[in-house]
Amino acid sequence: MRRIALLALAITMVGCSTDLTGPFGSVAGTYMLERINGDRLPYTFSNGVTLLSDELTLFRDGSYEDVSRYAAGSPRVERGFYENNDGAVYLQPEFSNEEYQGSVSGRVLTLFISGFTQTFEKR
Repeated sequence: MRRIALLALAITMVGCSTDLTGPFGSVAGTYMLERINGDRLPYTFSNGVTLLSDELTLFRDGSYEDVSRYAAGSPRVERGFYENNDGAVYLQPEFSNEEYQGSVSGRVLTLFISGFTQTFEKR
């Protein structure tokens, strides 16, 4: 009987873990951009601007910070708020009416922004 109780406790603790991502777990953490439209970084846009790296941090309080580094110029920092709704992720940048949509599956976060599919991996 004691083994059953310990097993039930272990299952309950795993089910309540905040380290899980996806519909029933926390998506909070730091994600590195790996691909844009299937191509690995660095990525050169049609206007000639080259993105070297992008680091997106989703904080537990529902805010986020996105730091983009380009070949020319200083890093661009965007802040805002996000929501995870059963694996669907919505980002709302501060000072903008835009909303970015995406999804989380395991350690992979996919965002759809301005016609680009961005694939991030959780560190």
